[in-house]
Amino acid sequence: MAPSQSSPSARKRKGKSDERPPKITKPKSSKTKVTESDSSQDGGCMKQCLMYLLYGFCLLLVPPILNHAALNKEESVLKEDGLPYDIGWNQKLFLKCAGEGSPTVILEAPIGQSSEVWFAIQPALAEVTRVCSYDRAGLGLSERPHKNLTEEDRKRRGPESTIERMVSDLHYLITSSSDQPKPFILVGAELGALVARFYAQIYGNEVSNIVLVDPLVEVLFEEDNGIWSELWSNHLIPSKIAMQLGAATGLTRLALILRLLDLPIKAHYVPEEVVLRQKHLMCRPAHQSAAVDEHYFINETFAQMRTVYKVKPFPSNVSVTVVSGNYHDDELPSVLNEAWESSVEFLLSSVHPGAKHVRINGSDGHMIYRKPKEVIDVIKKLIKKWRDNNKDKLKEEKLQSDDG
Repeated sequence: MAPSQSSPSARKRKGKSDERPPKITKPKSSKTKVTESDSSQDGGCMKQCLMYLLYGFCLLLVPPILNHAALNKEESVLKEDGLPYDIGWNQKLFLKCAGEGSPTVILEAPIGQSSEVWFAIQPALAEVTRVCSYDRAGLGLSERPHKNLTEEDRKRRGPESTIERMVSDLHYLITSSSDQPKPFILVGAELGALVARFYAQIYGNEVSNIVLVDPLVEVLFEEDNGIWSELWSNHLIPSKIAMQLGAATGLTRLALILRLLDLPIKAHYVPEEVVLRQKHLMCRPAHQSAAVDEHYFINETFAQMRTVYKVKPFPSNVSVTVVSGNYHDDELPSVLNEAWESSVEFLLSSVHPGAKHVRINGSDGHMIYRKPKEVIDVIKKLIKKWRDNNKDKLKEEKLQSDDG
C-alpha cells in the first residue's frame, strides 16, 4: 500500500507553522526606554545649571575677597610719610608736613581726591618753608566721621561732606591737633578753593593769603542755563557711584589689571609710588564713598558758601590770588569750559574784585601736576612778600629761638 501524500494545502500550512514569527517590540518596553533617556537628559541639565550657578557664585564672591586681601597687604606697603591726627570725636585725619619756616602753606586737594595730587608741589615748597597737605574725611588715609555725634555737635560742626564740616575738620587738624605755626597760606584747587575761601572767611586772623587754583565757584550751576548742574547730576555722580560699586565688588581691581581704567592723575611724569597709591585708592570702597558724598552734597556746600559771605565780610588782611588756565579741562566740550570760565570771572569781578589773577597759558585744571612749576612760582612770591613785610617780626622770633 503506497504511502499517502499530503495535499498542497496541508504542506502550505505546515510550512507556515515552521516559520519563526517576527519580534514585535512591545509598546510598554519602548515607553520605558524613552523615560530613562529623558531622565538622563534632565539630570545633565540640572548638573549644568548647578555648575553655572557655582561659576556665578565664584565670580561674585572671589573678586571682593581678593580685593580685600590685596588692600590689607597694600596698606602696609604703600604708607606715606605723615601721621594720623585725632581731631576729636574719635576721628583721625592724615596730615603730611615737611620743611621749616613761616608762613605755613596748607594744600587743599580737588573734589574727591587725596593729598597725592600735590606730589610735585609739596617737596618744592618744603625747600623754602613749612608746607602741609592732608586728606579730607574719608579720602585717602583719613577716617570717615563716626555716626555717634550728638545733635549739638552736628550743628556746631556742620553736615558731613559739606564745606562747613571740611573747614571745621581742617581747623581742628592744623591748630588743636598738630599746632602748625601761623599764619597760613591756603592753596586750594577746585573744591579746595572753596575750603580756602570759607576758612579765611571764618578764621581770617590765622590766614595771610589764599591761592585759588582753577577754583570751583558757587554760581557754577547757574551759568549757561545750568549745563554744569545737568552734567553733575546725570554723569558725575552716577560715575562716582559706579566707581564705588566697582571698588566694593572688586571689579575695579580687575579693570585696572586689564588696563580698562585710567588713573585720576594723568601727567607726563608720575612717581611709581604715587601710581601704586592711586590704584590702591581706586580699589578702596571707603575712599570712593567719600568721593561720592563730596559730589552729592555740593549744592549744600554752595548754599553754605553764599550764606557765610552774607553774614560776614571777607577779612581785609587776607590777599586773594586766582590761578587759572585757558580752560578747566581740555577733554570737555567748549561750552562746559566756557561756563566754568564765566563762574571764575564772577568770582573775580563780584566776590573778590581786588584779587590778583594769574593765567597759565597752555594749561587746564590739572596744572598742579602737569605744570607745577608755574603754580610753585606764584606761591613762592607770596612767601617772599610776606617775609619782606615781616622782617622785624622774624628777627625777633629768631632771637627768642636762639636764647631758648
